[in-house]
Amino acid sequence: MIFTALPVEYEKVERHLTAAGATRSGPDERDGGTRAAVYELSGRVPWRVYLAKTGTGNTTTATAVSSWLAKVQPEAAFFVGIAAGRKDALPRDVVIAETVYEYQRGKQSEQGFHARPRSWEPSGEILGTAEQVAQDLAPLLTGRIHVKPIASGDTVIDSPYAPEHGIIRTHYEDTAAIETEGAGFARAVQSRASTGLKWLLIRGISDLADGDKKGLEAAGGQQDAALNAAHVAVRVLLALDVEPSAPPARTAATLSLRMPRKPGRPPAPPRVPRRRAVSGARRRRLLWGVPLVATATVIAVVAVQSCGSGDSTADDDHVPAASLASCGEADIFLRIAASVDKSESLRRAAKAYGPRRSGSACVEVVVHDKNSGEAMRALARGWEEDDGPRPDVWSPAGGAWLSLARTNATGKNKGLFPERAEPIVTSPLTVAVPRPMAEVLEWPENGFSWSELADWSRNAKGFWGRKDRGKPGWGDFTLGKTNPEYSTSGLNATIGAFYAATGTSGELSKGRLDDAGNREFVKDIEQSAVHYGDTTLTFTANLRRADEEHEDKAMSYISAVTLEESTVAAYNAGHPCGALSDEEGCEKTTKPQTPLVSFYPEDGILFSDHPYIKLNGRGEAKEAVADDFLAYLHSPEIFARHFAPYGFRTHEGTAPKNSPVLNKAHGVLPGTPLDPLSTPEDDVLKHLLDIWPVLRRPANVLLVIDTSASMNDEIVSAGESKLQRLKRAETELFGEFTRSDKVGLWKFSDAEDLGGGTDYRELVPVGPYDQPRSKQLSDNFRALEAEGATGLYDTLDAATKAMRKDYDPSAINAIVLLTDGRNEDRNSLTELELVQHIEDPSEPVVRVFTIAYGSEADDRDRKGRSVLQRIADAGGGQAYEAHDVETIEKVITSVISNF
Repeated sequence: MIFTALPVEYEKVERHLTAAGATRSGPDERDGGTRAAVYELSGRVPWRVYLAKTGTGNTTTATAVSSWLAKVQPEAAFFVGIAAGRKDALPRDVVIAETVYEYQRGKQSEQGFHARPRSWEPSGEILGTAEQVAQDLAPLLTGRIHVKPIASGDTVIDSPYAPEHGIIRTHYEDTAAIETEGAGFARAVQSRASTGLKWLLIRGISDLADGDKKGLEAAGGQQDAALNAAHVAVRVLLALDVEPSAPPARTAATLSLRMPRKPGRPPAPPRVPRRRAVSGARRRRLLWGVPLVATATVIAVVAVQSCGSGDSTADDDHVPAASLASCGEADIFLRIAASVDKSESLRRAAKAYGPRRSGSACVEVVVHDKNSGEAMRALARGWEEDDGPRPDVWSPAGGAWLSLARTNATGKNKGLFPERAEPIVTSPLTVAVPRPMAEVLEWPENGFSWSELADWSRNAKGFWGRKDRGKPGWGDFTLGKTNPEYSTSGLNATIGAFYAATGTSGELSKGRLDDAGNREFVKDIEQSAVHYGDTTLTFTANLRRADEEHEDKAMSYISAVTLEESTVAAYNAGHPCGALSDEEGCEKTTKPQTPLVSFYPEDGILFSDHPYIKLNGRGEAKEAVADDFLAYLHSPEIFARHFAPYGFRTHEGTAPKNSPVLNKAHGVLPGTPLDPLSTPEDDVLKHLLDIWPVLRRPANVLLVIDTSASMNDEIVSAGESKLQRLKRAETELFGEFTRSDKVGLWKFSDAEDLGGGTDYRELVPVGPYDQPRSKQLSDNFRALEAEGATGLYDTLDAATKAMRKDYDPSAINAIVLLTDGRNEDRNSLTELELVQHIEDPSEPVVRVFTIAYGSEADDRDRKGRSVLQRIADAGGGQAYEAHDVETIEKVITSVISNF
């Protein structure tokens, strides 16, 4: 059946059913006060569809749905309607619920609202079908399709000041839609989960719960939202498949619901049709679907086979149950520190897994983001409070970090690490190139090697304008590569380059790393780096911003970047940061105008094996849950739902067949024969990182520090000022530079307080980072004092001009700007003028990396993008935030990793 509450939803579902060829069949059926129209729908599978109107509200919905479920005993249920959108879900968009939150469930006290979360998730099979339909439908709808959580309560919200917004922001921030029936529906269908019932909640966005509901209704907002939602619902129904069954008597048939086979699963064995009687219990098993309603309820599509014969046994397709029993409120947490390329996938899998009983303990899995290199250092030296929650399981992007942790560990920390760990998923390292450039290089027919990459880097000047390429507007050959001290792709790329230099695929030794010719080979590759970074999202985010400005601008930013295959596939699928993420700027959006494509170096590839490292000393309860959760992650259904859509290969290293993104359309060639390279021994890896600073491209960096009066503001929790707190990060600010780098230091506030005609003062000119300059930088940094206003725009404009005057074409030329405020000089040039100066195409590129320091720094404007973000975009750098001043060391470490 399909339940709707409002006439507009009923009409749109009926319209799409009729458009799909459905015809009315017999009289309406009743259940209590609810009437259902019956339709016959032909197609690959003949369906019987029930369409009913119930009423609004979670309680009414739960009662009506429960009654119909008991009466019809369906195999699947859809709930379809309209809703209010939030975040990036806009009117005319459609949201398919991957989670349904009951957001008003909690306790209100004098201290505020205390959430007692309750949520439900549809099965992986039916959600996978819906996701595929969403991908196919995207070009046909007037809005976008999101697969995100939906929050359900008992209040219709139509004000930006409604207290419900605060509850959702605080406790259910990933919510994309708000409505009033989904929780009742989810409660009803979940009560029949043991029967294998599959369900889906779909919502069309009619308004934004911001006080403009009537205006949008007058403009046809409800009509458009209901129409799009109904379109998605009917298309999902048509995408479902069933095995042939015996003819139904009147309303029933035995259906074997078979979802499209998930990536990584072997095909089901062929069924042998047999004619046989159908038992009464099985005849009553129907398929339900539900139209999307925000304040309406549509229950279910009931599908029946109207003719034919065959096996009536249901498939065993289901999301696997964990071995351990579920439990209520957790009293122990199993914490996982995971690399950001898969942390959100793990977080969603952990939510579906839920708390589990281990002995007398109830254990809940909690996932935290942690950069691979940063986590390795924290674990090796002894995890500190500032490092975040101490993990029980560590999952970096590559197993090389386990080797480095064992080598670098001191004292009792050496006992933390096991000898080996199983992968969660895998992905090979590739060299990603914007598609137009790749086609000039004759992708996909031709590939290239690390050796050719080194040759292109040696001869980067005018690379694209040569006769055989004919694209002078693309300029020089430039490479994006992450810092191997922090990032797995950067570490694997450096290892791969050394293997190529030695002409081997194994047994890399310290001697070979120290060979002058091998070092020169690797250094050649590094010299074309535009800049480095602690994660690949630095490059994918910059690529996406360039792509949004103009379809050809991505080529002006970078020629090639070393990325995992999964990152390329996810980026091309519309994930700007190359992975599933709800972080600001990383939410899924449209596909890029200029996609990336992957080259697989012919002289060897390393895999990111995403190990699941169970740290020693967890205790029996956590040990059991850790083992059980890994088995859960390895199941084909969980892989298909949480990892395959984002480009990962299985934990066994195989590319799943029929993957939604691992294909040529998404820029990857999973069938390419690969020559795997082995990970070097522990001490060799450590030596590689020790020598990398002398191989990397040198930096030419000006540090510009805000010393306005607001830097004297006290940090109450620390008993010191913001400037004093910043000075404690001196090691992170200067400690990574080497003698091959050039570094300078400016401070800025306003001209009057600095006693001159400018808002800035040069403290240490940019020059070689030798011992005298190192001491000079340190002394001046420690002596900084705060006074005056913030003359940001004129300062940055002057810094850009100074860096261009002393531009070093062999180095990464950059400015690092730290401020705790915004421009306060009314006589300065404007933001627009500053941005135009920074991105002037006639001038050499000086990359700008900004740090917003403190909670008052860089207030956001109406467009939602900060001034510092726009400045960094113009400079081809990256904007960083240290709104919590206690994180300043970590943020500065991330910034300096670009050099």
